[in-house]
This record gives sequence, C-alpha cells and structure tokens, in this order.
Amino acid sequence: MKPEAILILADALKEYYSDSELQDLCELFDIDLPYEDSKPAHLRFARTVLIQIEHGNNRRFLVTIIDPLLSRCQERIAHTNWERRNYHQRMEARLFELNKLIEESGIPAEITVPEDQPFTAKSKAREFLENTETDVFIVDAYIGIGTLDCLRDVKHRISILTGDKNNSIGQGFDTALKDFRSEGHEIEIRCHPKLHDRYIVFNERCWLVGSSFKDAGKKTFSVIELIDGKAPILAEIERKWAEAIQYNPYNP
Repeated sequence: MKPEAILILADALKEYYSDSELQDLCELFDIDLPYEDSKPAHLRFARTVLIQIEHGNNRRFLVTIIDPLLSRCQERIAHTNWERRNYHQRMEARLFELNKLIEESGIPAEITVPEDQPFTAKSKAREFLENTETDVFIVDAYIGIGTLDCLRDVKHRISILTGDKNNSIGQGFDTALKDFRSEGHEIEIRCHPKLHDRYIVFNERCWLVGSSFKDAGKKTFSVIELIDGKAPILAEIERKWAEAIQYNPYNP
C-alpha cells in the first residue's frame, strides 16, 4: 500500500469520525484502536490497517468505511463556508484515490472453479496462497501429492491436520513430502480420527474449502471465507490439533 494512502486515511478518520464513533467501529470489526495520551492514534492505526490490509477484518473495515467518509466529506463541501470548502474538496479527491487503492486486487473472500479444470483450479489455489503473510493451517481429511502442488509457493510454515484412515494420505505422498521439505518448506502433518469439513487459515482469516486441495479441478473447487463463525471453528481446530498424532513416515 502506498505511503500517501496512510496519510489520507488518518486525516479522513480524524476529520470525519468522532473518537467514540471510531472506537465503536473498531469494536464492531474486532480491530484494536491504539491510543496516545487518551486520544486515538490515527496515523498508527491507519498504517496498521493498510499495511496489513489482508489480515483479519482490515479490508472489510476499509471497504465499509470508505462510502461514509466520502458522504460526510461531500456534506461538508455542500454546507461549509468557502474558507474550509477547499480543504474538503481536496479531501474528496484524496478519498477517491484511497478508494481506488483499496479496490486493488487482494486475497479474495471467495473462489469457485468448476470441475474438470485441474490446471485452472491449481493455478487459482497457488495464486490464493502465494501472498500469505503468516503461517498456513489446513484441515483436510484427505491429502495427496496435489495438496503439496497447491502449496509449493507458500513461504511460511505449513501445518496440515488430516485424517487417520488408510486412504487419508494418497499414494506416493511420502516421497513427494520428502522432496517438498528438501526444497526448504517447513511443514508438519498430524492425523485425527474425526475430521469433517475442510478449512484453510492464514492472515488471521479462515476459509471453508469445498473439496480437497488434492482434487482441485477434478471436482468443483470452492473457497468461501468465514466471518461470524470463525472464532468457534478456530477453537475446534486448535483442540483437534492438540489431540492429533504427528505423521512422519521417514526420518527427514
């Protein structure tokens, strides 16, 4: 995100939102609002939500707030004397610029690829994962070589929680896993007997995955972000991870 965007957001929030309104908004989106001398630290806050725009609810917060900011700015233009009108007119142009920056492509909330499109599905999966900024956690009762293929561009630690059935881990996976690790990927796999839905977690966000990554493109591949129900799902994943048995069929 461009540095000027941080200044635009900080100035706009300070000008068009009261301290209490901003605090209420942050609580609504579960975002921390930093303070300095009992007042919101607008610049520090703007820097955090823009630089970490793909983390947690930051993008949702920005998308939600941009229209009210523009509306309040335009109201000031219409009802403010000429001495301040120029300021608000300049701010309106800056807010349109900020809106354009926010709308730039990021990590999507939803992906759908029809069946029988394996090349497209795996490409979309790698594109989805390549810009992760935190560790990646996958819950999938069935994994295989295709799973690792989707994860090959991930630069952070990978944790996979999979099933403990005989067919939970596909044929040839052990050799592929050894090669995957030899290329520098840090990955841990654990097995649990009771897995149902598939999830992927990173950047403090959580998505429900419609079919296994190993089958991406063979079956319809869909990824949908979970918002309201995220907390209990993450707690359940953490519990099962602690219960699960580590999978390590060879000595790396």
